[in-house]
Amino acid sequence: MNINEHIMNPNILARLKRLLSEMSYWRKPKLFLTNAHMFEADNDINKKAEYFEKNRIYISIYRTIKHYAIVTGYRTESGIWLSGEPVWLLPLDTTSEELSKVISEGLSHSRSVSEPEEDIIRMSNKNNLLKRMKERSWSSLYRNSKCCSVDVGNNEIIITPWISSVSQRGLVSDSDRVVRLAFVASNHMDIAQAVMDMLR
Repeated sequence: MNINEHIMNPNILARLKRLLSEMSYWRKPKLFLTNAHMFEADNDINKKAEYFEKNRIYISIYRTIKHYAIVTGYRTESGIWLSGEPVWLLPLDTTSEELSKVISEGLSHSRSVSEPEEDIIRMSNKNNLLKRMKERSWSSLYRNSKCCSVDVGNNEIIITPWISSVSQRGLVSDSDRVVRLAFVASNHMDIAQAVMDMLR
């Protein structure tokens, strides 16, 4: 099955093709005859895990009473996801096809960032992010919206719902409703439909 059938955006297509080519390298069978070689195998597995963890891509999607807000995710050096621009707003009556295009676009902008880049994003967020989302505050957004994230990496798409928590003063994941899709078996429409079903 051709990967071009699944992801429309050329930027994310190239990125995910690279991920898949790296996966096929690590899937090659290898024989190990000594303890030293076994150590190399463990090291190779660790490198694989580090690679896919570093190259994960991520977006957050909020369904408010007014619209869908799709927000780009940036992975910091400390391993947390930081929301940032660009942001896309879609009407509530948007189709799964329209949403799928924006999801693809959002994922194409997601990447890992250095500490100086993180500082720039945080400063920009302080002035612009809520304005771009047409929200007054984060607490208001969390209380009055439904949220999920789309996390792509290691040949898997993970769609996680997030719910408002007063005690945590933010969002916490609802692990019982997480949806996992195999990357090669899923297309952009599957992702969009799963998101819409989750946020309904």
